[in-house]
Amino acid sequence: MAKRVKNIIRIAVLFVLLLLPIFVALFTAVDLEYSLPKKIAYLMVVCLLLALPATFLKARVYFIVEGVLNFLFFPIDIASLYLNRQSCSTAFLQNIFHTDWHEAIELVASMWPIALAIVLLWVLYFLLAARVENTMLLPKKVRRIVYIGMPIAFLAGLIAMMIHLKRVHSERSVASTIVDAVGLVEMKLYKIYPYNLYLETVDIVRNTYRQRQFQQDVANFRFGITNHKLQTTNCQSQTANYKPQITIFVIGEASRYDHWSMHGYARETTPLLEQCSNIISFDSAFSQANLTGYSVPLILTRATADNSELAYREKSVSEAFQEAGYKAGFITKQIPSMLVERIMQCSDKSYFNAKGIDVEGNYDEEMIPILNEYIRDSVQFAILHSLGCHFRYELRYPAEFARFQPTFGTAFSYSLITEENKEPLVNAYDNAILYTDYFLSSLIHYLDSLDCPAVMLFMSDHGESFWDDERKLSLHGSYQISEYEYHVPLVVWYSDEYAAQQPKKVQAMKQNKTTPVSSDVVFYSLLDLAGIEDIVDSTRSICSPDLQPQDSFYVHTGSGAVELMTP
Repeated sequence: MAKRVKNIIRIAVLFVLLLLPIFVALFTAVDLEYSLPKKIAYLMVVCLLLALPATFLKARVYFIVEGVLNFLFFPIDIASLYLNRQSCSTAFLQNIFHTDWHEAIELVASMWPIALAIVLLWVLYFLLAARVENTMLLPKKVRRIVYIGMPIAFLAGLIAMMIHLKRVHSERSVASTIVDAVGLVEMKLYKIYPYNLYLETVDIVRNTYRQRQFQQDVANFRFGITNHKLQTTNCQSQTANYKPQITIFVIGEASRYDHWSMHGYARETTPLLEQCSNIISFDSAFSQANLTGYSVPLILTRATADNSELAYREKSVSEAFQEAGYKAGFITKQIPSMLVERIMQCSDKSYFNAKGIDVEGNYDEEMIPILNEYIRDSVQFAILHSLGCHFRYELRYPAEFARFQPTFGTAFSYSLITEENKEPLVNAYDNAILYTDYFLSSLIHYLDSLDCPAVMLFMSDHGESFWDDERKLSLHGSYQISEYEYHVPLVVWYSDEYAAQQPKKVQAMKQNKTTPVSSDVVFYSLLDLAGIEDIVDSTRSICSPDLQPQDSFYVHTGSGAVELMTP
């Protein structure tokens, strides 16, 4: 009897140790700040997943296997929780793969009490596992519960997701809702240790292979641009005060045109930009897609919504600058897509933040010091991909920018995305725009302080809906064409030195500010602004007097369909 009791105690302790990473994440991770019922449901799902191998493995084998596949990787999740207050993400895992052993030792040294505690837990775990009786761990009745409980839990999660998606996007078909709901249920596994590590590792391996293939496909592509920088340097070599031009492109996120006070919005959301001189805001600029995954490739390349595959057959605007002889940088606050990863790998300088988008204290202004380092290292063209107004809005700005109240704050649940809660959602969204105003104005002041020809172009990847009309569309990615999701800010700032050097381009932009354009103009406009005119289509450059109005153009909807839009 005493032997059996000791065996049960060992098993109980081992189960507690296996669940320890889950408990730590559940009570420290900001992306798992659930209500009590949701925490209980989360733990039930975790226990079902943990119990599944126990239905066919004997006890000692089970605990040793789980120890190797689960408990040994506990430090990775702990490090992510310690540094970011978030369970391990793909970005964090990528950073681990790319970290050299000197940096790893420094990190472990800074966390030595935690590292020591984990080593002691490892020793305790495997000593106990080796002494567990090697019999079937779960009785037949419990195994039956696991087999029945797993599909029920999956079905319950699927139905909950379908209800949520239908409430947010009522225009979606049942088939599309089911497909999207399955994807969301799968995404939940990315928040459950250790399945997140395995799924993310598979993603990294798969993406690495795809990246290599992608890079091979475009490796020999050339735009046919002459070495513009070399020519310019030779022309200016006799001028002692010559300073090279800096061209910056900022990709905004989910920012809609009509919520900027500089565009007539009743709330004061862009007070700092309104005080800046040398700003031109375009009245009728439209994104070619209402999802980041569709939109960004169309912005960074010569691809269009009706010819989107071109983004994967040609190089990007960043590489066009490099072909012209410039050093190019890429800084992103978002998880890079496959195309963005390839561009970053080819950039002279690149940086992305591994914190994730659902972590507090991850703000766009942190990109400016990094940009400063790049410019000091002779980078003359840089892309900054911001978090902007990415949902959840409350996480996009520090507390001092929470001007419009009430909001939900960090105590948020996705079930709150309803028309009844429009006011706090819009308040938080407008606060995010207020912070975007601060970020862009800070960037402008920094560029202005360089006392050189400098130009910044800002365009948001798409807008956002807030139950604005009878269609009751919300957020973005709608299957219908909505002006609120496509009409976006397109803003250019230029320094006095740039205006002195390029008065005709400045004058053309002022004349073109009311011309309807799509994000198709970004590629050509950036090159034209920098004076790299070899491949510029002047009819699609905002700083050209030949710019043609785009009275209609194709756009990607959230369903992936391509439709014709008339502004």
